[in-house]
Amino acid sequence: MHRLMRRWLCLLLFVAGASASAQDLVECKRIEHDQLIAATQETLLFLRCRARQVAYEAPRLKGVSQRFKDDLMFACLDQADAVEHQLRVRHGYSREALARQRCLAPAGAPG
Repeated sequence: MHRLMRRWLCLLLFVAGASASAQDLVECKRIEHDQLIAATQETLLFLRCRARQVAYEAPRLKGVSQRFKDDLMFACLDQADAVEHQLRVRHGYSREALARQRCLAPAGAPG
């Protein structure tokens, strides 16, 4: 029984460690209406870069489901899409003008 308890404790510590890695990544929650109205091109660039970084890091997370990784990645992409849409609708930017802005590749990321 003691051996079983030790295994259970090790499993809990492993899961807690994996969850801590997942929590280190920023959560991409839905953007509030007020934040959307105040969004700028710099905001869009920041969100695109963060979405790219999360897309690069999410597959490397250990101890979390593929669904969690996908949800995290798509939530970040949704944020950037919402800001891009707001800039196009409210401020008249073209899709092409907004697409010209690029972020640098994260350290160790391909291309």
